[in-house]
Amino acid sequence: MDIILALQRLASPALDRVMLLVTDLGSQEAYTVLLVFAYLAVDAAFGRRLGIVFLAGAFINELIKGAVQEPRPFEVNPAVARTSAALETAPGSSFPSGHAQQAALFWGLAAVHFRRAWFWVLAAVVVALVSVSRVYLGVHYPADVLAGLGLGVAVLLASLLLRRLAFEPGKAVIVVLGLALPLALHLFINTPNSHVYLAALSAFAVGPEIVTHRASGDVVTRLLMGVLGVVLVGAVMGLTSAVMPEELKRALLPSYLRYLVIGLTGTLLAPLACRALRLSGGPAVAAGSARRY
Repeated sequence: MDIILALQRLASPALDRVMLLVTDLGSQEAYTVLLVFAYLAVDAAFGRRLGIVFLAGAFINELIKGAVQEPRPFEVNPAVARTSAALETAPGSSFPSGHAQQAALFWGLAAVHFRRAWFWVLAAVVVALVSVSRVYLGVHYPADVLAGLGLGVAVLLASLLLRRLAFEPGKAVIVVLGLALPLALHLFINTPNSHVYLAALSAFAVGPEIVTHRASGDVVTRLLMGVLGVVLVGAVMGLTSAVMPEELKRALLPSYLRYLVIGLTGTLLAPLACRALRLSGGPAVAAGSARRY
């Protein structure tokens, strides 16, 4: 608590707004856009891998939170809560920090992929800022953030190790496991957001096996593909939110199926739309095939 209070000696309404903006870089909405762009506009094989690892990490984080059940700093001392908006970014228990973990995992995997010194610096700055924002806003203890960073790095290293094993199951095996395993985990090891994380993971596992996508072309073409994907995903998310009754959106299976449809919009429908608009073409070997995972 002392470190939180020390950081908050610098507090001001302007700094509160900056820190909220920084912490929102780790929001579900921000990562939705980033993952869609990574898959459709940057590199399909990398985007798929990033999506699967990132979403698996998010699920693991919630499992640990559920087991530990540590109260947040503002629940222990309400005075450290900077704004009501900050509290809205902090559901569930405190340990470990999901924002810190996912920042380390997402930007770390991206830095490994791009292998550019400037990108490593950018990734480190983003991860550091997101981590500090969680402590400043009074929603995490420093230990939560350090644990989140450590867990993010551990998941990242585990994913790199698994990739080196070069496990190459067939398309049918990937589709069956990609549909069945995440659903089984959601039904039997349910967490507050397992319907989101595991359904989206399933979409990244299955969609590329059904519809091939290649992120190619000039910068404008790639941007158009990314924007198209985000628009389609946002439209389906908004439509399902409008037409589904609240009880269905909270129910175990319908909530999962909703996000599976949303996820497949990004990994299956959007690539088809890009191809129909002649923004992309399909290579002979699927960009999301197992041998490139």
